Amino acid sequence: MIDKVLQYVKEYQMIEEGDCIVAGVSGGADSVCLLLMLLEINKAVPIEIEVVHINHLIRPDAAKDAAYVRELCAHHGLSFTLVEEDVAAFARRSHLSTEEAGRQVRYEAFERVLGTRKGKIAVAHNKNDSCETFLFHLFRGTSLRGLSGILPVRGRVIRPLLCLLRSEIELFLQERRVSYCIDSTNLEDTYSRNVIRHHILDTAVREISPAAVQHIDSASERVREAYELIADMTALGIQACVSKRQGVFAIDKEKFLQLHKTVQGYVVMEVLAQAGGSRKDLEAVHVRQVRGLFHSQCGREILLPHGLRARRDYTGISIFQHIYKEALLPEYVLSADGRRRLEAGEELEFLLGDRQILRAKVIFLENCGLDLKNIPENKYTKWIDYDKIRNSIVIRTRRPGDYLTINTMNQKKTLKAYLIDRKIPQAERERLFLVADADHVVWLIGERISSYYKVSEHTKRILCLWMSGCE
Repeated sequence: MIDKVLQYVKEYQMIEEGDCIVAGVSGGADSVCLLLMLLEINKAVPIEIEVVHINHLIRPDAAKDAAYVRELCAHHGLSFTLVEEDVAAFARRSHLSTEEAGRQVRYEAFERVLGTRKGKIAVAHNKNDSCETFLFHLFRGTSLRGLSGILPVRGRVIRPLLCLLRSEIELFLQERRVSYCIDSTNLEDTYSRNVIRHHILDTAVREISPAAVQHIDSASERVREAYELIADMTALGIQACVSKRQGVFAIDKEKFLQLHKTVQGYVVMEVLAQAGGSRKDLEAVHVRQVRGLFHSQCGREILLPHGLRARRDYTGISIFQHIYKEALLPEYVLSADGRRRLEAGEELEFLLGDRQILRAKVIFLENCGLDLKNIPENKYTKWIDYDKIRNSIVIRTRRPGDYLTINTMNQKKTLKAYLIDRKIPQAERERLFLVADADHVVWLIGERISSYYKVSEHTKRILCLWMSGCE
């Protein structure tokens, strides 16, 4: 069995020479077996082993488990860390189930102990645990991702015993006469997983097939492989039909509908997760609602978890956080008559959004000899005739009454009409920055400047504006 685990660790490249392995050891059969396996691995691959024991302060006899693990570590000359946390109180404060709260406490403790060192966090899940997870997600409702069971490696977390049945682990300890602790809560039916373990999986093994666990584990592995394929196709689908600008995710309808129906659902779910910052509370019903918008009229929108909105627009669907723009997008006054104005060569910069910086600089033409034939045409770099500015130059978002001039005849067009003509989605319009002279739009950043402010042969001072950090 040791060789089986060593081969499994090697197959998934779980451990490298010199790694610090932080092992979560509760004192139960699985975790004690994990510790013994790590000691065997250390004979072939030199590693540092640190043991962490979590006392959840739920059972009165939990201190005995901690004492057992401490003694086990002392016997093998290993570092031991005890973490005591009132998980029940933490669960109440965080509005979590006791199981989820315990999981968070454990992994946060493991991460603290490992810190920035090169290494991994080893936990003692086995095949039975993976099967229980598969069934739990199946009964509760899930996607293919949830039916993939427990992963052998996830980030810095490794599971060297995932190739073993629980019965193999118990036999291994029995043959070596190694004692272990029994958590009384694992014998109760308080938790859903215990019900699956005691009344469903055990019954399946006894009355349907002795190899039920292996068969479920095998099916879970095939689902995981299928999900990995779909995940790759989803990434390609997002690349093909999703764009992001000013925090707004835009899904192009024409390109989206060319994707396979299954991939479409995963693309929507991934976009929602990215836009909302979490997969929590996102369900199949939300995916169906977003997909239904493709067949709705322009302007129709729906509310989603994490403060998200999805809106049907000209080219598809926009998904964005519904946050008051005044709180998100501040205004800046660049200069004003009667106030301090930019001096020649002086440069200012303004942080407008996440990594987006607008810089401004004034150039006196008579002193620099610039060739006006080389005026930049870059989307995020513009030259403005500084002497035509009549009021304060304000960097802000759009307001009612904003307008720009669209030709050399100084014909005006409202900003709203311009944005409609350009088919810019409503969600993006609310987050566009502009440089304005009162209600005259000097530059709609990322779009065009107003014709009135264009540099000409009569220009004496140029206001150079350029934006960095744009997607």
